[in-house]
Amino acid sequence: MTRLRELGERPRAGGATELLDALERLRAIELAVNAEKTLLIAELLANGGTWQKAADACKVQKQTLHKAFKDKVNTVSHICNDSSPEKVLRLMDLLHPQTVARLIRLGHVDVQVALVNGRRERVLRRSLPALTAERNVRRAHRSGSATMAQLKALRRVPLPRRPSNESAG
Repeated sequence: MTRLRELGERPRAGGATELLDALERLRAIELAVNAEKTLLIAELLANGGTWQKAADACKVQKQTLHKAFKDKVNTVSHICNDSSPEKVLRLMDLLHPQTVARLIRLGHVDVQVALVNGRRERVLRRSLPALTAERNVRRAHRSGSATMAQLKALRRVPLPRRPSNESAG
């Protein structure tokens, strides 16, 4: 609880803004806990565990846990059994969508539309030019030899266009 209090520090007396900020931080913690719980349940089930054992460990009814996590756990299991080289991105998109959205904005992840099992779906791919450019700039920065040309080259890495609503779904 002490660590959670550090992450979601209590607001000082002062007003609604501070309270709303504290609630947003708490929501971010809840999302992270649920993502981790999803992964742990999926791993438990893959290693011969049961929903009942998971529910007992979480001190909730089996039906409650199953209803709350069944869909995501099944999706995680499906992704993990896939042979896709980008399955880590798919897992991140499922469990930490804000992080993936940030990676898309930074240009580290490209969003494409592809046919998957006869349906158009959003497909995530690592943007190797963006990752390489950033890696080179970080190395140069650490060694103290970063030049303005390298920094400008990093800015020239094309950012992917945001998918429209019709192509994303």
